[in-house]
Amino acid sequence: MIFSQLIDAAPEVQTEIRLLRNQEEVRKYMYTSHEISLQEHENWLKSLQGNARQSVFVAIHDDKAAGVVSLNAINTTQKTADWAFYLDTELQGQGFGSLVEFWMLDYAFDEAGLEKLNCEVLETNPSVVKMHQKFGFTIEGVRRKNILKDGNRIDVVLLGITKDEWTAHRPSIEPIIARLKRKS
Repeated sequence: MIFSQLIDAAPEVQTEIRLLRNQEEVRKYMYTSHEISLQEHENWLKSLQGNARQSVFVAIHDDKAAGVVSLNAINTTQKTADWAFYLDTELQGQGFGSLVEFWMLDYAFDEAGLEKLNCEVLETNPSVVKMHQKFGFTIEGVRRKNILKDGNRIDVVLLGITKDEWTAHRPSIEPIIARLKRKS
């Protein structure tokens, strides 16, 4: 899997990302689950230009867009950020999420110079909460009944990991990632 800045990607790759984001199985785990229009997508892409508080990457697998991974709310003073990702539904459940998470943790702490990484996961997505925990994230709290989805109020699980925690935990994850890279 190859990662590159979305704003530098070819227009056809940027278009693919909108299609991935609009997949029903992707939208149902997002804060906003409406279908993204072409204009909304183009406005979002423009908002990324020169935006020091957000860095969005496209994951490429077999020469096509496989998903998006992003750093958001980047705070260079505190050396913190939030992160999120989504994958093409055809690739989910095959270990690609683990490849994305491993890459992002290395990128955030080694290249972006962060010292703390946070994420939020809807309670309706417990497998992603477990995956983050496998990578060393700790549940730091729950925003109870914080999001309205399909007419129901649901919780948002807050997770975090520090650079020191990732450095200590990374060696236990490396063999898993090596196996996944050989398979993909």
